[in-house]
Amino acid sequence: MTDIGSVKAITVCSSSKFYSTARVVAKDLAERGYKIYTPRFEYSEEVVAVSAEEKMMLTKEFLNKIHCSDAIYVIDEGGYTGRSVCIEVGYAFGSKRGIILSEPATEDAITALADAVVPVDQIGQWLAQISRD
Repeated sequence: MTDIGSVKAITVCSSSKFYSTARVVAKDLAERGYKIYTPRFEYSEEVVAVSAEEKMMLTKEFLNKIHCSDAIYVIDEGGYTGRSVCIEVGYAFGSKRGIILSEPATEDAITALADAVVPVDQIGQWLAQISRD
């Protein structure tokens, strides 16, 4: 597990299915003073076709965002992550970044790598609390 008590930069990870929630979380955390990295919402596979080349570019770009962060916050509604988010969690773990899930993951391997599970409506307060402890 990673020390997540000094989080200043967070990457919000999410399947494109949950981008509306990810936008709300990112806005809330940014307003609380955190440096926030997000997926490129304009590339939502729910809305546009993403080519293989674009997907490779977006994956590398997003992993760099994780590298620049102290932790990731995974929006996994109903426990769903998807393949890309699974890769992102593995990268964050290997890079010794904090991993916070919004809900327990349906994939046990994801849950095993997580430092905490904190619901979307509590993440801002939770981060503020652990920063004070």
